Amino acid sequence: MTVGRNDPCPCGSGKKYKKCCMKKNNVVQLREFKVEQFYQQKLSLVNLLSDFIYENVSGNLYYRLKSEFKDRAKLKSDKDLGGLFDFWLYFFYRYENGMRGIEWFLTEKGQRLSGEELVMAKRWDELRPRLVQAIDKTDSQVVFLDFFTKEKFLVSAYHENIQFLTPWYSTLALLELFEDEFYFNGVRTLASPNGFHKATILVQSLMKQTGLDHEQIFIEYYPELLVALRDERDEDLGEKELVQYTYKFLLNDKVVGENFLYNEECLMIDTWEDSNKKLVWLDNIQIYKDSELEGNLHIGEVLASMELKNKSLTFVSTNLSIVNQFLKKLQKARGAFQLVDDQEERITLPLNAEVQQLSLSFEKGVPEYFAIIAQNKWNLQVDEPIPMFDNLSLRQLVEKGKEDLAEVWLKQSEYASYLLVYQQYGNVEITADFNTVRRELGLEFSPFVTGGKQRHSKLLPVLNEEQRKTVILEQDIPIYENLGFTPKTIDNFYTKDLINFYKEKTDGMSEGTKRKYQNSLYDIREVLERSKVKNWDECNFSFWQEFLSNGIYKINDRVSKTKLQDMASTIKALTKWLEKEKKFQHAKQMATLGRETEMIK
Repeated sequence: MTVGRNDPCPCGSGKKYKKCCMKKNNVVQLREFKVEQFYQQKLSLVNLLSDFIYENVSGNLYYRLKSEFKDRAKLKSDKDLGGLFDFWLYFFYRYENGMRGIEWFLTEKGQRLSGEELVMAKRWDELRPRLVQAIDKTDSQVVFLDFFTKEKFLVSAYHENIQFLTPWYSTLALLELFEDEFYFNGVRTLASPNGFHKATILVQSLMKQTGLDHEQIFIEYYPELLVALRDERDEDLGEKELVQYTYKFLLNDKVVGENFLYNEECLMIDTWEDSNKKLVWLDNIQIYKDSELEGNLHIGEVLASMELKNKSLTFVSTNLSIVNQFLKKLQKARGAFQLVDDQEERITLPLNAEVQQLSLSFEKGVPEYFAIIAQNKWNLQVDEPIPMFDNLSLRQLVEKGKEDLAEVWLKQSEYASYLLVYQQYGNVEITADFNTVRRELGLEFSPFVTGGKQRHSKLLPVLNEEQRKTVILEQDIPIYENLGFTPKTIDNFYTKDLINFYKEKTDGMSEGTKRKYQNSLYDIREVLERSKVKNWDECNFSFWQEFLSNGIYKINDRVSKTKLQDMASTIKALTKWLEKEKKFQHAKQMATLGRETEMIK
């Protein structure tokens, strides 16, 4: 639809089109036209410059210089040059006459250039390379900071100037002013924050060695700086060995074996079909919450995976401790599984390779790419040692006044996370959150984080997961009855734990030991039923202290010293067992309370 000059403006302002958006559109169109003309003029001039260089540089010199450049820049083939060699010949390399390409061109051809061409060529002659990093952005501009001069440059976000903006975009480049904005001149290498940091370190080192200033270093050592910007690590970081343990079992008792796997709370069910059942052993399950999300995401560490197919159970883990724990758990299955084979596969990995496997589940409405963002949050630990910084953590770097190194690490992580999402999904609608950790460390917020200063995210432990309905074997019914459980209470949060604890502590023990645990757990079950606690972590020191000093007398007509000491001993053992199962956090306090009660005369 065509809008007439005197028609109401489509934007809804109430003004006539000619007095509203037509002017704005004309301004935008005029600017776009000028920018296009600017790029056409640049192309024309660079063609003239290129022709001049190839006319005046002999074939022998050209190929010798190309070989030198490839060697110094550590490029393997001509395909890797990507215009960098020509750019070096135009603006960096000094020929035998002492002039750079652009200077030589101006001297020989300046008088033959048109007025506009001469103005641009003189401007190019005055350009000096700068090591810059993006530090902020708007819809139309990106703010770059010169590392050495600390000058800020408003660089146009025009698509031909910056085709793809990553957080902390870094490069060594020439910046050309046009219409109050800067544009990159010629080719440039997109560098990661790590590469940018390495380049700054190299420049400062060369300045000390040679006595040259940073601009002279840029000119004289351009190929070497390209290597640093690529962040290629020449040193051998070494290797490490990963062992994968695979155990195979024969299922001797289908009912008991399947019941055991189903009732094990640490095992999450992926598939539960008649002939095929897949489960994963998860640890440290947490909920990822984000101010940019309506739903949540669950994340946990995979300790082992297993598949029960027909009559064969295959168990796989890279953690020998987990293997041993599983073998011990199988004892509760009462011979339902028989070990028939075990193998070890040794895998060689780079020393810095991540071997942690995570499991993620999404609530409705959570985008799939948030798996990467949640994993980033999982790995972003402020107190984790960083090998490249002498094993100091982010917090320690800040405390020791090395905020610049903490910034390098955070910027690199943000840059890498953004690229990973983009490469896998083709777009980054919501970025990973690095402002929550910056807030914790007292560092400036990143302008590239979606949500800005208000962005916040967190990982919360899952203390009260929804449990699967308990399946009870006929032979276990007496245990449930002796501990006082009923059909209404078998699915309470504490039921499976009290049953498993009882089985473990009384297996093969005397009748006296069985009686001690049965009587104590019966009372513990009763007080838990009467309380309002929803998980084990709410059963803190005060809860058990109240139980031992008061509550136990409310549910018993008579409490002997022996019964009280048995109860204290049982609570001590139970809380220690729960901590081992990672369901309780106050075991040390409980041990103290237990000892105090056991000393009652």
